This record gives sequence, structure tokens and C-alpha cells, in this order.
Amino acid sequence: MAEARNFLGAQKGKHVLIAPHTDVDGLSSCVLAVRAAEAVGARVTIRVPGKGEHAHSPAFQERLRRVRADALLVLDMGSRPGAVVPELPSLIVDHHASTAFPEGAHVLSGYGHEPVAPTSLLTYALVSPWVIPGPLEWLAVMGTAADLGVGAPIPGLKDALRRAGRKAVTEAVALLNAARRSSQFAAPLALDVLMQAGNASDISEGRIPGVEALRDCRLEVQREVGRCAKTPPRFAGNVALLLFSSGAQIHPLVAVRWAQRLPEHIVIAANTGYLPDRVNFVLRSRTEKDLIAFLRGLNLPPMGGEFANGHAQATGGSLTAPDFLRFIEALGFRGLRSHDVERRGVAPG
Repeated sequence: MAEARNFLGAQKGKHVLIAPHTDVDGLSSCVLAVRAAEAVGARVTIRVPGKGEHAHSPAFQERLRRVRADALLVLDMGSRPGAVVPELPSLIVDHHASTAFPEGAHVLSGYGHEPVAPTSLLTYALVSPWVIPGPLEWLAVMGTAADLGVGAPIPGLKDALRRAGRKAVTEAVALLNAARRSSQFAAPLALDVLMQAGNASDISEGRIPGVEALRDCRLEVQREVGRCAKTPPRFAGNVALLLFSSGAQIHPLVAVRWAQRLPEHIVIAANTGYLPDRVNFVLRSRTEKDLIAFLRGLNLPPMGGEFANGHAQATGGSLTAPDFLRFIEALGFRGLRSHDVERRGVAPG
């Protein structure tokens, strides 16, 4: 924490580039970091990753390089090795399961320190020397509730949630997260709404321009979850596979719904329609099984995409169709072919 504060405090008069993850934890962290950087006297530019992107996506990294900043803050995305922008002084604030981070970067991570603090809470602690903490507490509450739930075993969360307004927080979290899940990918709008808000009620009660569009996003996501959750599962041992096609990022929500129905199974929700030429999938389970270890234990050859990142209880990936077919065949799902994982229209896969 001291090293991270020294890094941030040294940015007076400099150009700071902030790259946040697009969920509520990442976006709340971004607002907190912006407030602190401005208080330090830095000039701030924000770049939000696009649909299906993260800090280590080549296209996003190229957009970051074009900014010509003096320093980089990566929030809620830095859980793997490899420099995000080579030779650019960087601070990574994160909480995902990892012991490897971008080479040469300063790292503030909650991973391995129980209970694991989400990025927004870490950022809230980080920026406290430069801001008045009280008026910004609700942002840390939003990110914590979004990532861990309102009942998370974080010291002081219950009282902080009461101060922020529990009902307002849960409503605002649902609206903001729907923005990135929508097929329109309205994460930049969600960040704009969050930047303008003074509290969770500003969002939940629609006092900020843009909230109506977020409500439209939520309606689309609800409709797609309802449609795709009707997909009948395939079974291989204690693994259940749901295969469907949607332009919305609803595969995590479908997986959670089915994990509740199948508490003894590992549920894989695979979406063939989220990104062109990819199959995006997540794993969820009500068991205590380490899902990252489960995937890595398959001993698969190198895959052409994302695989086994995130949390022990919430992981997944994004693979080409051939690699995805090899992956599920290793799990025991036989007979699926390329046409089974094609991008489809409105019908479930």
C-alpha cells in the first residue's frame, strides 16, 4: 500500500492513463482513482476496454499506447504476466487469483489476504490521503457488493451499506452491470453515469442522464437470460454443459442459475454468439471445488484464446470453436461438431 501511494503521489503535473475493468468493481475503482489523481494534480485520461477485451488484449493495448501518458493505472484487470504498455510506469490494483503480474509494475493486490478485498475497496484505501473519504465511501460499497454480495464478510461493510442505502446500492449495481452485459456493450455510458453520481440513489432513482438507457440494457439482459436459461443441459459425469447463442454477456448469469439447480455439478455455460468466431464460457459450482485447478488439471495443449483466469469459484475462457470442441471433448462430451458451436440468431444453440 505504501509503495502504491508513493506511485500515485508522484504523478503531480503528469499525464495519468487509467484503464478499468468494465464491471461495477472496476468502474467504481476508476472513479476513485480519477478523484485522487486530480487531487494530486495529475491530468487524467480514461480508456475502457471494448467488448470481450481486457488489459492484455492486443487491440486494447495498442489504444493505450497511443495515449502517450506518463503513467498507467490498471484497475481490476492485472492478474497475469506480460507488460500492459511496455516501459510505461504502471500500478496494478487487483484481487484476482494470481501470483504473476505485469513485469516491472507496482502491484497492490488483495489476493491471498482473507477476506480478499475487491479492487474498489483497495482503491478506496489507496486514495484516502488525497480525498475526503466519507463522500466517496459509497463507491467502495458499490464495488464490494457487486463482486462479493451484500453479505460479504468484509469488516465494516454492513454499516457502510446502511449509510449508502442497501436498496439503492443493489439497484444501481444491477443497472451498471447490465450496461456491459448488453449486446450494445454500454460500459462507457455506465462509467459516465457513475462519474456524474454523488451517491447510489442518484443512479437508482434516475437522477443522472443515461440511466434510462441502462434500464433498457437491463431489460435486454433479463430477456436473454430467461431465453438462454431454458437450454437443456448436456451431462458428462458431474459436469453439466449449457450451449446457447446470444449477443449479450449472459453466460455467467445462466451458469449461476443452473448451478443452483444442480448443486452437485460443475456447470459450464457456453455462449457461441457473444463474439465472432469465439466461444465464451464460464464455470460455476455450488461445490467447494477449485475451478481454475479443475481446468488446468485437464492438461490440454496451449489454447488459442483465454483459459482458466479469474477466481477459484468463478472462471472460464474465450476459445476458438476448434479449441472449445477439444476442451469439452476432454471433459467427456462426445459427438459435438463445428455446427454445434456456430453463432446463431435468436434461438438457443
